[in-house]
Amino acid sequence: MNGGAGGRGRRIVLWRHGQTAWNVERRFQGSTDIELTGTGLAQARRSARLLAAMRPDAIVASDLKRAAATAAELSALTGLTVAGDAALRETYAGAWQGLTHDEIIERYGEQYAAWKRGEPVRRGGGELETEVADRAAPVVLAHAEKLPDGGTLVVVSHGGTIRTTIGRLLGLESRSWESLGGLSNCCWSVLGEGARGWRLLEHNAGTLPEPVLGDDD
Repeated sequence: MNGGAGGRGRRIVLWRHGQTAWNVERRFQGSTDIELTGTGLAQARRSARLLAAMRPDAIVASDLKRAAATAAELSALTGLTVAGDAALRETYAGAWQGLTHDEIIERYGEQYAAWKRGEPVRRGGGELETEVADRAAPVVLAHAEKLPDGGTLVVVSHGGTIRTTIGRLLGLESRSWESLGGLSNCCWSVLGEGARGWRLLEHNAGTLPEPVLGDDD
């Protein structure tokens, strides 16, 4: 599913939502609809000012409250309408949802270890990571295809969904997706389009992208 064979110079910014109370408590949110904290809203406002400087052409977001509220801050600055899409929701993780990290280790230790090894695991009886990519990546690509040459799409979503989407768009094997480190609240990753498809230009960034100089030396 690599895009960009034509090398039209488009960019995809994948932006994680701001902080929630469950983030602070290290509870697995999954598809549970949790709102931003005051800190999370402040994070979204700060990050939106930076991302607005990239002059995005379009914004698409998960319809969960934490992502929609984050996207709304960028919409207010740019005047762009946010396209909400349930396909960009976080991974549904069944029985894991609402549990803290320690509780998951205690109750589902073997399942957790298998997931970390890169095995296909339905965490808590929920979705496989490949199923998340199956629903999210086509939505991102469809919106990116509508961009003008050199255009920028901002995708407001969730840590797990962003990681699987990046892995799919880069053509990585699913068992290696975990090698992409996590995103902090309201940080983002940038994919750029070249002649051979999408490339990861920035990961877990919180500032405006800088040109990469002499990356082969």
